[in-house]
Parts: sequence; C-alpha cells; structure tokens
Amino acid sequence: MASILGTPMVLRPLPGMQCNQDKHSSALVMPALTSLSSSSLRSHTLFCSPFLPNPKPCRIVTHAKKSKSKEPAAPVEPVEEEVEVELSWVEEKAEDLVQYVQSTVKAIPGPRVRGGEVPWLLAAPLGYAAISLVIAIVKTVRKMSSPREKRRQQVGKNAWLCETLGDYLPEKREELTPKVFQDIVKRSGFEADDILRKYIRYALNEKPFNPELVADLIHLKGVAGLDDQAVVEVLNEVSRRIVKAKGPVVMNTTGFTEKGLKRKASVQALFSKILYLAELDQFCSTENRSSLSIREIFGVTEEDANSIRIESLSGTTELESLEKSLKNKYEGKKVPIGAVQEMLKRVLKLALQSLKDCV
Repeated sequence: MASILGTPMVLRPLPGMQCNQDKHSSALVMPALTSLSSSSLRSHTLFCSPFLPNPKPCRIVTHAKKSKSKEPAAPVEPVEEEVEVELSWVEEKAEDLVQYVQSTVKAIPGPRVRGGEVPWLLAAPLGYAAISLVIAIVKTVRKMSSPREKRRQQVGKNAWLCETLGDYLPEKREELTPKVFQDIVKRSGFEADDILRKYIRYALNEKPFNPELVADLIHLKGVAGLDDQAVVEVLNEVSRRIVKAKGPVVMNTTGFTEKGLKRKASVQALFSKILYLAELDQFCSTENRSSLSIREIFGVTEEDANSIRIESLSGTTELESLEKSLKNKYEGKKVPIGAVQEMLKRVLKLALQSLKDCV
C-alpha cells in the first residue's frame, strides 16, 4: 500500500508490546491502503494488520516531505551613518557669509514679502536693480546688432586691411607673396576679390595715382590669383559703389556750387583712373574688356571719356604734364582763348583733387 503522500509507511510497535517479527527488525514497513487518507492517519494512531498472525497494535509513522515555503523577507531599512566631512577654507567662509546675510536680512525691520523673511526694504531696491540690469542688457544686444554698429565694425575691418597691405606696398612689395596674402585673407575674413576691390577704392581715393601705385595694384592682382574676368567684375563693382556714393559723371558743371563742383571733379578723376586701369594690358587683358561697363555705369559717352582719359603716367605730376604739353604746343605762338579755358578747367580740377587728397 502506498500513502497518498507518495511515501512508504513504517509500522513501529508500541512500548510494552511485541510483534511476531524478526528480532533484528525494529519496524515493519507495509504498503498503505489506497483509501487511507491523511485525515484518517491523524485520527487513528493504532493500526492492526489482518495479515499478521497475532496482530498487535502498532504506531504508524509516516515520512512525508514537508513543503518549504519561503516567506518574503521583511525590507531592511538603511541605516544612516553620520560622516564628518572637512570643509575647505573657502567653503567655511562662504557658509559664514550666508549665515551673516541671513541674520542681517532678518534684522531689517519692516513688513515682509508675503509673510516671508525677505523685507520690502530690501526687495524693492533689488527688484529695481534687476529690472535695470535686464533693460541694459537688452539695449546692449540691440546696439551690437544694429546696422550702425555693423557698419562701424565693417569700417574697422576695412581700415585694418588697408593698413596691413600698406605695410607691404610699396616699400616691401616683394615680401607680399601669395602665402602672405592667403594669411591676410584668413585673418580678415574677406574673399580675394573683395580685398582687391577694397584696396583699389582706398588707393584711388587716398593715394596719388602714379606708376608706383599702378605697379602695386598689378602685384596685388597677381598674388591674389584672380583671372581677368574676376578683375573685370571688380572694376565694375568699384564703379557701381562710387556712383552710388557720389553720383555719375557730369561734364557740364555750370551753375554748380563750390561743394558740388568739388564733388563732380572728384567723380571725374575717379572715372579717369578706373578707365586707365581697365585699358591697361598688365591689369586687364583685351579679351575680357567687352564685359566692362564702366562708361555705362558712370553715364559717360565715348566723346566725354576721350576728353578726360589719362593717356600716360610719368614721374611728374599731372599739372607739370599739362604745363609741358601747353608749352610744346603753343611755344612762340599766341594761345587761343579756348585752350586757356580748357587749361583753367583742368587746373581747377587738379587743384580740387589735391585739396581733397589733403583733407
């Protein structure tokens, strides 16, 4: 017989009783009836087997496996340990300062903000200072991003560029190599054609137009690595900017004021210089001159361009060249009135240009 628990049953004799068994056997193992339940085993402690010759009461001992049920362990609360941390001198001073400020704020008399610890006597000036700081920051940001400030920064960069190139031109012209020019490009943030355009306009306005200046511009064009088409675009852009700033060329200056006369004379001089560079083979080849639109931009006809064109440059000044040409042409002859008027016009124009250069 097998127990419902799946384990054999061992029959042991009760104390004071004997069973007809072998002396060496201390217990009798018998299979249990299938109808025997665990409840009947609990209620009956004695069992008599009909198979024994002299049945005597015996104690039934069952070996059942106990199911081990693991109960969840109770959560262990972390034990907080106090650790002493040494503060540095700076941290100690900061802590002392915080405590001093807190004590000072508490000592200020008067009503508090929303029933807190901050008094209105301290909160009002601090709020005003914070609002003033925000307004000042906003104004500074707007000023730095305004067109006027951007223009001022651009003027500063242009001045630095012209001064840097002026350190090489014309005294140290050979030291201005393509490598040095590329370094200037990186430092200035301008493109090569922009640098040539800016320096041409600066040189035409601020320096005397002589062979030395033309040689500087030719050298600058070479180290920049620009082709003739790029040079044509540079000259056209320079012309557009001059006309935008000073207006077109006006040949008839009758009725102009002194200020207007000076302005138109300077425009004529600039047009003559740009036209000379455009017609110079070393600066701009003849193959790309068809793209030039200098006369159209300045509003000058072919006849007017011929009258104010610079034929050649020499070491002498333009006034000396004019005097020399008049002396050779009318030497020993009576000078006509038309020639005198033309000479006076050119002398006036040169005088105005010289005055502008000095200013």
